[in-house]
Amino acid sequence: MSEQLLRKFALAILISSLSFMVAGCGEGNESGTSKTNAGSSSNNAQTSATSTAGSNAAQGSAESPQIEMDDDVFKPAQLTIPAGTKVTWVNKGKKAHTVVSADKLFDSGLVNVGEQFSYQFNTPGTYSIRCSPHPKMLGQIVVQ
Repeated sequence: MSEQLLRKFALAILISSLSFMVAGCGEGNESGTSKTNAGSSSNNAQTSATSTAGSNAAQGSAESPQIEMDDDVFKPAQLTIPAGTKVTWVNKGKKAHTVVSADKLFDSGLVNVGEQFSYQFNTPGTYSIRCSPHPKMLGQIVVQ
């Protein structure tokens, strides 16, 4: 049990360190449970994570589809959306998860149980996503 906690702690420190390094370059998110990437003119989208699962009603409308992060699975695993759509991932599992794009366009950091992460997809394409701590947890967003 202590080895597992040590691994989780080391992963959290690594993610926090990387977040600070990226934030120092002006391109990334701040660490913590509430993140915002103001972006630059070259960024295609905005990201945010919040610790209030109660805001799901406002973000769960037709304009903002939700993907559940459950125990080692994204539900749905594939989503097709029009460009300009904000997608919200909600952690409904029993452990923390991440949402990371394969092309490193965004990284949610750890999203704890009951928390959420959103990303607005402005550029058409196919985006592969994964959960860093759970490598079999894969998904795909198709933006048209």
